[in-house]
Amino acid sequence: KTLFWSFLLLMLSMTIWATIAVDVINPIVADLEASGKWVGCERCSRAFASIFQANITIWQTIVAGDSWGVLAVPIIEAEPFSAFIFAGSLMTLMFGVLNL
Repeated sequence: KTLFWSFLLLMLSMTIWATIAVDVINPIVADLEASGKWVGCERCSRAFASIFQANITIWQTIVAGDSWGVLAVPIIEAEPFSAFIFAGSLMTLMFGVLNL
């Protein structure tokens, strides 16, 4: 029972951060894609295109810890304020939800 509610809280928190990411980070991703930043990454251009895609990306980068260098670092280098979104989601999910 506790595991179910923890997972539900995790998904709710991820969806809130995904909604913010779609509004804020997706335009940055579109600019980086237009400039040819991700030639070898077929998923990078659509990583924040929808809330579902953003949830998958947040799960991949924050929860699983995979592909920070491929996706998050170029976005943060292009627009440093986006680090607040990645750091905020990291702190919320790792320290707040996954430690329940």
